[in-house]
Amino acid sequence: MSAASNPAAARVLADDALSGRRALVTGGGTGIGRAIAWQFAAAGADVAILGRRPEPLSETAEWIAAAFPSVRVLPVTADVREAEDVDGALDEVIDTFDGIDVLVNNAGGQFVSPAEQVTPKGFRAVTRLNLEATWYMTTQVANRCMIPSGYGKVISITMTPRRGMPGMAHSSAARAAVESLMRTLAVEWGRHGIRLTAVAPGIVHTEAWERYGLDPDQISAVVPIGRLEAADEVAAMVGFLASAGGDYITGTTIVVDGGLDVSGPGSAFGAG
Repeated sequence: MSAASNPAAARVLADDALSGRRALVTGGGTGIGRAIAWQFAAAGADVAILGRRPEPLSETAEWIAAAFPSVRVLPVTADVREAEDVDGALDEVIDTFDGIDVLVNNAGGQFVSPAEQVTPKGFRAVTRLNLEATWYMTTQVANRCMIPSGYGKVISITMTPRRGMPGMAHSSAARAAVESLMRTLAVEWGRHGIRLTAVAPGIVHTEAWERYGLDPDQISAVVPIGRLEAADEVAAMVGFLASAGGDYITGTTIVVDGGLDVSGPGSAFGAG
């Protein structure tokens, strides 16, 4: 197996659609985050990519910088679960870019388990990464950059099916909370010129997804589009929301899942 790609989606925006913008993408070294960082740089934005492992961050930064030498790409090693790491990372990004206009909360993770077998420790680990880290990163970027400047966009990656996915009770709860957080902050911060949205991808065929050991053909059978999603297709929607085209969109979740939410995942994930 290999990760899916859609090169046409990766270049959907005009070369200057995000010119002058400064973006921070968490989980930016691999998978969806890597595709989003590429999309932003291709559209002219300076991009900071944040993650725990320096090697994929450096590789991604070098790859993007070679393709788009006119933009700045900054790899930042940090753990979004640790407030001190986040504070230090933001110091580095703000010192380099003199601000942040767009934040993408993409860092996240979970494990597959029946709900009754998830331990309190496991539940807390998933909610800490997917919800608490998103809340802290978002509020700190808003306080330090977006509220003072009177502008900002926050896009948080959640997941679909939104109506329920067997084996993902812990992650589904955390991601639903993130969507609610984006809605509430959109109301609170609209007066500051800050737009907040969530993007709910379907089953994205990345290197990380392959580690679940699932059969892509079997999973694709329950997706109306008939295939798994490419990270480039998530990035295209995120890029649109970050662009001027997304200026009047806030407080909502955009589902980008090939119809998975309306078809249901039960047969693929062994529910019943």
